[in-house]
Amino acid sequence: MAAVHDGAQNNAHTGVISSISSAGSKFSLPVSWSNLSYTAGDREILRGLSGTALPSRTLAIMGSSGAGKTTFLNAISDRLASGGNLKLTGTRQLGEIEFHRDFRKLMGFVTQDDVISALDTPASALRFSIRIRSGADPEKTQQRVEETLAELNLTHCRDTVVGIPGLVAGLSGGERKRCNIGIELITDPKVLLLDEPTSGLDSVTSVKIVALLNELARKGRTIIFTIHQPTAEVLSFFDDLMLMAQGKVVFHGACSAAVEYFSSIGYTCPETYTPTDYFMTLLQDEEIAPILVQRWDEHLTRHTGDRNTTPIELAHGEDRELSSTLAFMKKYVNKKGSTITIQAQELTYRAFSQVLRNKMYLFMTIVQALFFGLIAGLIFLRLGHDVQSMQDRIGVLFMVVANRAFSTAMGMINTFPRDKAVFIREQQAAAYSPLLYYISKYVSELPVQLLGSMLEAVLVYFMARFHQSAGAFFYYFAVATMVSQVSGGLGFAISASVDSFVVAAGLAPLAIVPLMMAAGLLASTDRLRPYWYWLEKPSFLRHGLVLLLKNEMQYIDNIECDSSKFGVAFCNAQPKTGEEYVASLGFNDEQDSVWAMWVSITIMFFLFRILAVFSLNRVAKSKF
Repeated sequence: MAAVHDGAQNNAHTGVISSISSAGSKFSLPVSWSNLSYTAGDREILRGLSGTALPSRTLAIMGSSGAGKTTFLNAISDRLASGGNLKLTGTRQLGEIEFHRDFRKLMGFVTQDDVISALDTPASALRFSIRIRSGADPEKTQQRVEETLAELNLTHCRDTVVGIPGLVAGLSGGERKRCNIGIELITDPKVLLLDEPTSGLDSVTSVKIVALLNELARKGRTIIFTIHQPTAEVLSFFDDLMLMAQGKVVFHGACSAAVEYFSSIGYTCPETYTPTDYFMTLLQDEEIAPILVQRWDEHLTRHTGDRNTTPIELAHGEDRELSSTLAFMKKYVNKKGSTITIQAQELTYRAFSQVLRNKMYLFMTIVQALFFGLIAGLIFLRLGHDVQSMQDRIGVLFMVVANRAFSTAMGMINTFPRDKAVFIREQQAAAYSPLLYYISKYVSELPVQLLGSMLEAVLVYFMARFHQSAGAFFYYFAVATMVSQVSGGLGFAISASVDSFVVAAGLAPLAIVPLMMAAGLLASTDRLRPYWYWLEKPSFLRHGLVLLLKNEMQYIDNIECDSSKFGVAFCNAQPKTGEEYVASLGFNDEQDSVWAMWVSITIMFFLFRILAVFSLNRVAKSKF
């Protein structure tokens, strides 16, 4: 039988192991699984896996591509999709207690990709994680943040933005990985699962990451991670090793015993190979892999009771209720988390911080508003009250609503994809509700959008010389802002409804352009009737245009017409006042009244936001 390390793990089968961790935990928990299988239709991804991962030790999982390594991690942490043709069978347990969905709070899961907002810093990311999940008071929060930064060697870069590799300067690959680990570690999980923690890192950084995991395990945690072809130095930090092929285990035991085991079944590692390279060569061989599976099954029948391969006996009945492990887990799971107030505060604080750190976003919002305002203002400079200026007025007002609609919608479409992976990770941790997330994003973006609307409004309104009164100007600003907000809600709803930014960016024009065509300038109301008349109802661009046009035209008592230039007959046929001009455009029906326009655009303001929250809920639920 493959040898295993001796030490503190000898009492692992009690299910309760005393340990000293940085957070003062009293318990450590082994993780066991028995006859674990996962199928997708006729395809078997995991096939009858059994074993135990012990506290204070690291368990590394290696295997060829498609062997089921990541699926196994997701299975024992209850992160796999199920239902339909997807089926997970077998038992999972923490200590001697069968796994329950609520026990996920005891486990931290670090994905292969570094799921951290590019606009966060290590300190802010860790602070948010502990506050939003546990609701710790500010003093304890600061203490845990400092401890975790020191434990992960991130103190020197605590206030450096994460950045985007190759695009935005920030943390190094190793620092990003440690920060990603810290987000889970700061809540002191009893079990830490990591998917390819050394992926994309150089050999030196990989050694540092695995050494860190080894050190964290020594503080009583159960640490399980997948890894692909580690170097010999990285291998030296493994305590236990599980090798997989074709959804089955071909070895599970002390890492130091792996070479001896393979030699015993006729596969001696050549001197020219490192053990891990040799193991991977065997696992990737389609003819040898089935033989390895068979040999391991034979090994298990001859050697029963191995603590790595034998699940801990489940407690039943009275034993289960009296279990100190169960008592600890219930207390841990039922710990009061953060309140809605704390969640709202932290989400809003983070959202505002990210907006302020996004200098390019702030810069481009201001530049775009100034550029459009100046161009439109110069083209329509100092409009008069003659016939030609009436057409110019409706032209510039249409440009205003179209620009507000497109610029805000595209800005919001770019917002959610940037944070989607972070949102999903935090939803899997049940950190907050999608509604709170959306409200925080909206509140943080609103000042920037208002600034852009105001800059644009000041330039266009006064350069075009619209009616010079404070009331008329602020009404104009309110309408332009409302169009912008409705469009922003639509853009976010589209972005949250699809999985690709490219698709979302393509859908936005498909949604807005038809509404633009029904605004009343490009096609008259008579032309839209009867077949396309329905497009006017949801066209918030039409509502905005009508409101702006009526606001401006009500102050024009006399439209000038040069009969020497246009002829007496032409001038006599023209509207004489601004209100008559609005009526001539077909904007004087009851449905085009000011109150009807405001009611309609307000309904759409809330409707698109409700759709956005529903879309966020769908995203959150689809990842469980």
